[in-house]
Parts: sequence; C-alpha cells; structure tokens
Amino acid sequence: MSTHLAILPFDIIDTLTVRLNQESRHPDYATRFLRLPHPRTGLASLFLLYAQDDTTKTSSILEVQAISTTNARTWFIGEEVVADGKLVVMTPVDPMFLLMYLLHVPQARDSSKGNFRPMQDIIEEVSATIADASQKDAQKDPSLNVSADDIISFMSLDFVQSSMKRVCDVKVITDEITVYRYSHDVVLENLKSKVERLSHPRVAEMSRTLVRSLAKDGLMDDGKEELLESGRTKLACELLSQYLPRDILQDLITSYDFSKLDAHVKTVRDEELALLAVAPDTRKRVKPVKSVAASDKNPKRKKDANATASADVDAVGDGDKKKKKDAKSSHGVEKLKKANVAGMSKLSTFFTKKAA
Repeated sequence: MSTHLAILPFDIIDTLTVRLNQESRHPDYATRFLRLPHPRTGLASLFLLYAQDDTTKTSSILEVQAISTTNARTWFIGEEVVADGKLVVMTPVDPMFLLMYLLHVPQARDSSKGNFRPMQDIIEEVSATIADASQKDAQKDPSLNVSADDIISFMSLDFVQSSMKRVCDVKVITDEITVYRYSHDVVLENLKSKVERLSHPRVAEMSRTLVRSLAKDGLMDDGKEELLESGRTKLACELLSQYLPRDILQDLITSYDFSKLDAHVKTVRDEELALLAVAPDTRKRVKPVKSVAASDKNPKRKKDANATASADVDAVGDGDKKKKKDAKSSHGVEKLKKANVAGMSKLSTFFTKKAA
C-alpha cells in the first residue's frame, strides 16, 4: 500500500486514529471516501467522511486535496523514505456548500421554483441527474465519474439532512413527513450570515494575507472606516467564492453596494500606474554600437568601429570586475584565509591512487 504525507486538524487525526484501530466500525459512518461534485466547478472531487464520537451524532466531511509540484519530490520521515512527494491536505467543509450545488443543478434546467417533495424523492432525482451528467466527463477521465451511490450515501447522512433547512424551504406535514424545496433566497440569506461572520474585524485580522490586502488598497488609514468595512465584506465574499457556483457568487456580490470601494481602489491603481510612468529609469545601459555594413570597404571606418565596440565591452567588464572586487567577503571566508595550512594535505590527494 502506498504512503502519502497529509496535513489535517489535530482533533480529526485523533478521531481517525481511534477509528482505524477499532476492529468493528459503524456501517454508515466508517472511514470512507466519497467522490462528489465540487460546489464551485462541478468536477468530481474527493471527500472523506468521519465521525467525531462513537454515537455518530457529531460528524462532518473533509475535502481532500493533493498538492504536487512539476518536479519530482520525495519525503524523508525519520528512517523512512516516501517516494510520492505530494502533500495531501484535508480540510473540513460545510455540507451546506455541497448540498447547495446538488440541489441547484436540477433546478437550473427549470426556472420554476419547483414543488415541495420528501427527502427520499429529492435524493433519487439528484443522484440520477448528476450521475448521468458525469458520464460524459468520465469517458475522458474515469476519475471524474460521480456515482449515484456516493451521492445517495452523502445525502442520507443525518448531519447532511439537518443542513437541508439552510438551502431549502421546509414544510412539516406530519411528525413523519417533511417536504423540501430548494430556495435561492434561503441560500443567499445563509451566505450573507457567513459573510458577516468572516468580515468581523476579529476574524478578518487573524489572517496576515487579508490584512496586507486591505493595507495595499489604503483601507487601513485613519478616516476610511466605511471603506474598510466594505473591503472586509468583499474579501469575505472572495473567500466564499472558492465554494460557490458563478451565478450564486454573482448574486451574492450584487446584494452589497461596493461602488465607493471600487471607485477608491480604481483611484489607487491609477495613481500607482501614474507613478510608474514618471519614475526615472536608474538602470545603466550601454549604448548600442551601430554596426558597420559588411559592404563598407573603408578599412579605417571598420577599425574605428571595432575599437569603439571593444572599448565599451571592456568598460562594462571592468565595472563588473570592480564590483566583484569591492564585494566584502563573509566573516567565515576571511577567517579561513588566515588559517595555517602548513603540513596539510591537498584535497586532490584523497582522489589519487595510492602507490603500491
């Protein structure tokens, strides 16, 4: 079995370790990988189910991503060598994003809101629709295939069904019968709640990347509190965009007024371009030497041109040599220069054959 290096939260490591060491597992919540459509691209992606306790009341799902480089890499872990240099990253994902895409796809073909239906009917329609659509992609790449079984397994989980109220209108008919209908308004309302939490100063300033982005646009200056708030909100939308289809993301952004922020950012960018345009170019250049035509038969002009070109090249070379000469050696190099090497063997003697 191949070995891979992975990064995931500590609590999940502990949970998975305990579960993998157990001889018997819960049949519905065993450690299992599912291939589901990614909510942003719709392409088949890998997800891992895990339960946080033996009662399976608290469970979640992880997105599995592999980071690989163009050049071959190898991991050294203690005395073990892992030939596969990819880095596997597992991060928790809100099932709302996955449900949002699964329920949005069938409705996208029909502009009507649709009817309220029981959960089982929705699962059957969604699994059949998406599994059939993925067959075309699977012909080119089998890894892009999304099976109906994986979708049914995901949507049948208790913690997933409890998230239906965050993407659907819900009606309780009886104690045993509850019906659902996908609602774009409900989705936007819950997404805006996420934006509000992510744009809170305490949360936004936890990321140095976000703080640098705000500072780069001049939003951290005094007197720009309103623009700063809009900047945090827009960054929160961009964070959520990693898990949103294009049409839902567009509706989310248009639900906010970023006109003042966009005008401010455009002014900052224009000023930066203006400064670059007028900034003097301090780099020294060697003036190009006009070449003498080969047909020029005047030996004196040829000789003068060649001498001029040679002098320019020598001047550049002398400048480079002077820079190298003026460069100060490190403390370690200077110390080695003063070392007493009397009686020491040269390095080359270690690579010569010994006399018989």
